[in-house]
Amino acid sequence: MLPVAAAWVTAHLAPLPSYGMRLALAAVVATVVAAWGERRHAVRIAQLREWVRRVGAGERVSPPLREGAPDAVDDLGADLGTMAEALGDGLMRLENERDRLEAILAAMVEGVIVIDRSGTILRASARVAETFGTAAGRALVGLRLWDLSRDVEFNTVVREALASQRPAVREVELRGAVQLHLEVAVGPTADGSAWVLVLHDVTETKRLERVRTDFVANVSHELRTPLTAIKGFAETLLSSGFADRERALHFVSIIDRQAGRLSRIIDDLLILSDLELGKMRVQRRAVELEPIVREVVELLGEPARRGGVALAIDLSPELRVDGDPDRLTQVASNLLDNAIKYTPPGGRVRIAGRALEDGSAVELSVEDSGVGIPAEDLPRLAERFYRVDKARVRERGGTGLGLSIVKHIVQAHGGSLRFDSRVGTGTTVTVTLPAAADG
Repeated sequence: MLPVAAAWVTAHLAPLPSYGMRLALAAVVATVVAAWGERRHAVRIAQLREWVRRVGAGERVSPPLREGAPDAVDDLGADLGTMAEALGDGLMRLENERDRLEAILAAMVEGVIVIDRSGTILRASARVAETFGTAAGRALVGLRLWDLSRDVEFNTVVREALASQRPAVREVELRGAVQLHLEVAVGPTADGSAWVLVLHDVTETKRLERVRTDFVANVSHELRTPLTAIKGFAETLLSSGFADRERALHFVSIIDRQAGRLSRIIDDLLILSDLELGKMRVQRRAVELEPIVREVVELLGEPARRGGVALAIDLSPELRVDGDPDRLTQVASNLLDNAIKYTPPGGRVRIAGRALEDGSAVELSVEDSGVGIPAEDLPRLAERFYRVDKARVRERGGTGLGLSIVKHIVQAHGGSLRFDSRVGTGTTVTVTLPAAADG
């Protein structure tokens, strides 16, 4: 009779969420049925079955107890009720802990994977799917870690940790459609039944480190070039004297030019530093753009004529922006100066402006007919000291900071900077600035 009763009770307890709870109640009720017999306690057993069914459906109900003197079935029903209550509370606590763990994993920037000793994934945070580029909605639990990642270096770190039974921390590079640098920490759980992988994305840190290294190397080179010239010609003057006045004047003029170049580099570095740290105030007001552009064109007219570059202005006097006139002068000057440097003799540079259709912003563009810029270099144009044609710009005396200064000034105005270029055709740099309010 015990197997029949156990099968019946288990079927009626199927809706219960906890396997342990279903099994415990089924076993106890089946023992009751076997001990007293369905005929002797048919009504009481039927009531107990109904109570078990309702508990299995998720209801919180007390077991059926008779008023007056309780019999053995009542005593057992009361004990079952107490056990069901305790199991339900325990299950609720476990569910709360699970929900809290899921919330913590979802909020973590790092990817977290829990695997068993054979490498099967037991749990994975949402960040993991994004890191490895798996399809959205794909279930990771149950997969082998080696099926999730085919990267040899990553898998080696995990396999070595599992084999040695010792925690490991190593930096690896995932080489896929998007290259990522990960700091991978692998360690066992307290009971050793599972292993936890924490994946910290250090790609941006690596990029910033590369930018910092490049900046130090570039600024050292840029400062060394004029300093070397100044020191060399000063030593020549000291060693040979000033007997040859014409020769001495030539050396002094070179020293003066190189000192000016050094001063410009330092000034630009200070300006860029103030912009990045927010120390340079941007005093915005309604500004007419056309007078600023004409002033800059007049200042750079002579260098353009020496280089054989024709300048053209296509700007409406009605264009007004919400900006700082001094900072906007820097923007126009750096863009125009840069275009002149990259345009060969016989070329042209055009500076134009227009209001967007919705009237919210004004576009100022500088278009040249120069050599153009390869597509792979466009994303890096606004980096400090980044140059496409290093030899040509250094020959013309550029600091390599102009576009970086432009980017920060434009961002301080709430605007944007865009580059469009084709090799052999020319380049257009477009600045979008907020339009001045009417009135």
